[in-house]
Amino acid sequence: MVPLTIIHARAIGLMTMIDTGKKDHKIIAIATEDPEFNSYREAAEMPPHRAIMLRRFFQDYKQLEGKSVEVDEIRPAGEAYPIIEDALRRYSEQRRKGFKGAV
Repeated sequence: MVPLTIIHARAIGLMTMIDTGKKDHKIIAIATEDPEFNSYREAAEMPPHRAIMLRRFFQDYKQLEGKSVEVDEIRPAGEAYPIIEDALRRYSEQRRKGFKGAV
């Protein structure tokens, strides 16, 4: 995939990490136009090995950064929606204020 590509996606789960003591939510989503995955509505429908690979990816990339991390089990899609809505709300608020100097 080309960087900054926009695709239609559907959230199928939520994975929360504890990264240096702070919650770091990861939305598990599928590309709705990808015939390999677009039938999934929940992460639990994926082959178990795929979920293990996802969790392992997040564990390993944080370890490579020298950080300690805990990765929770993947939760149902319904638990991702409030996280997404909050992120959209915060983005909208920040956009109105302007991003210059924002962290």
